[in-house]
Amino acid sequence: TELERFQIEGVRHYRKEGSDIAYPSVTSVLSFINAPKFADWRRRVGEEAANKKTKHATTRGTRLHTLFEHFLNNEDITGLKEWEVPLVNLMFRAAKPELSKHVDNIFQQETQMSSDRLCLAGTVDLICEWDGELAVVDFKTSEKTKPEAWLEGYFVQLSAYWAMFSEKTGVVPKKLVVFLVAENGDIQIVERRNPLDYLKTLREYVSQFIQFRDA
Repeated sequence: TELERFQIEGVRHYRKEGSDIAYPSVTSVLSFINAPKFADWRRRVGEEAANKKTKHATTRGTRLHTLFEHFLNNEDITGLKEWEVPLVNLMFRAAKPELSKHVDNIFQQETQMSSDRLCLAGTVDLICEWDGELAVVDFKTSEKTKPEAWLEGYFVQLSAYWAMFSEKTGVVPKKLVVFLVAENGDIQIVERRNPLDYLKTLREYVSQFIQFRDA
């Protein structure tokens, strides 16, 4: 079901057709939780540098996501404007053999989802069989690969989509996968099999978000 996406006081929300209930997006909740950390970073590097880096990262990620989506749909990507961007082309070429190796039987891709239990919504990157096991996959881009500890927040986000898919279909994915592509072409794949632990953290985040919003 297509969800209506809109902003309420700068926070992205989703609403089911014909419903009066609007759920905040997972990314909005996580952005709220991470706001102090990003504010410190912006102060450290300066507004101009922070804006430049943020725009670069957002554009890079959006462009690569577009190529991934078309590639996984078995569509020709060579005519897309994203293909003409040298950095994005390099990153895609590095990622392509890994995607071909790991991905099979796609269930959802760039799909809007929601959960009445979590009172959250969002758009999942990919749910597929990854090395033969049903998995929720998140695509990330970065200047370089990261220590695994720095990726933990991504798994909190993935646990939301894991819960949404399980709630809707009754089918429970086996694992969560972060697929990170660095600007030099390095690929970092990290898997987790304990989504319930991350879901507990997510529930705590949602509680903090609601308390702040209702204050």
